[in-house]
Amino acid sequence: MSLQVKTALVTGASIGIGRAIAIELAKEGVKVFITARRRQELEKTKNMIESQGGQAELVAADLGKISSINSLISTLKRKTQELNILVNVAGIWHGKTQVYAGKNFETFSQKVILDTFSVGTIAPALLAHGLIPIMPKNSKIINISGTFESGAKGWLPYYVSKRAIEDLTLGLAEELKDKGIQINCISPSDTATEQYKKYFPQYIQDAIAPEKIAQYATFLCSAKANNISGEVFVIKKGQKPYSRFHA
Repeated sequence: MSLQVKTALVTGASIGIGRAIAIELAKEGVKVFITARRRQELEKTKNMIESQGGQAELVAADLGKISSINSLISTLKRKTQELNILVNVAGIWHGKTQVYAGKNFETFSQKVILDTFSVGTIAPALLAHGLIPIMPKNSKIINISGTFESGAKGWLPYYVSKRAIEDLTLGLAEELKDKGIQINCISPSDTATEQYKKYFPQYIQDAIAPEKIAQYATFLCSAKANNISGEVFVIKKGQKPYSRFHA
């Protein structure tokens, strides 16, 4: 896919969709910087990439903290002169022992609301803001959203954070036209990640594999997608991706 000699940053790469995207990009020859809070899980991702002959560098960061986001940006600028791909996957929809679904909005703690907005919306915005200056023409930004076919009820903080990243995608696509940077969003249906299997085992037969999301993300990062920008692509199990919105 013409991705050799490229560099990428993938957030939320310790597990699930983020891990799958990092692995898929590395298969195409991309040097992948991987970030998340859990260093031990990041090490697993790094080992998985390297065992297949890929290149990965671990940069642990807490995307819920602005100081940590700024440190991540500074580290990337120090380690590479160019960043060709930014993939914003990290989001919060569950805690260590509970899923943040089926709850009335007023029952969420302020901390959960703020953390969800910080990781799901503020971090992607600040990472784009800080890293666009080192992204050359035909660089790619990929954001991960969600389909929310059942609406916002029950997980409003997560819903709002992901709808916001879709608007960020549409707005940045217009702004980045002159720079030649393409930005798109993938809105996956239920995805068979480790945490989804834990909290929603009853629906797992209808969930799409993370690797399918990773394959489409990798296509959008390739030269084949240089004419695609400002799109929000819905991906569901057994269906071809289709665009829900476009700039």
